[in-house]
Amino acid sequence: MTDRISLSRESRDGSTGRSVARASIPQPRPSEDHLLQVRRTRWNDDVLVVSADGEIDLATAGRLERELWHDLPATTVLDLTGVTFLGVAGLRVIESAAARARAERRAVGVVARTRPVLRLLHLFGVDAHIPVYQYLAHAIREVPKASPVPHR
Repeated sequence: MTDRISLSRESRDGSTGRSVARASIPQPRPSEDHLLQVRRTRWNDDVLVVSADGEIDLATAGRLERELWHDLPATTVLDLTGVTFLGVAGLRVIESAAARARAERRAVGVVARTRPVLRLLHLFGVDAHIPVYQYLAHAIREVPKASPVPHR
């Protein structure tokens, strides 16, 4: 197989010009690790901050989902300030994590500042049932107060 395709072109005066075009070879998609980085920071015994940087789409949503599935304290704050793209698959992960938190009587909040992320959260009504904050410090201070965990 060659990587050159020869194209003939005939001009108005009848002469034939030859041009060479290179066939494009599909490039592999960057790895999931390159597209999305997720880190967990235990703020204190009751608060976990899960920070995401990069793109959350169909290819990377599973990585975020894995981090939101195990070892969760009373409060989880999802920091999306470093997210450049949020697709519907990522939105489903966020809603699923919030539903699980409610079922387990835990609190969850989201921190977001970028227009693409805020717009999707608003368009799909996620911000109506998950508190969304502009700053991480505000979320860490406010989300535990909204906790549905009964006081003993």
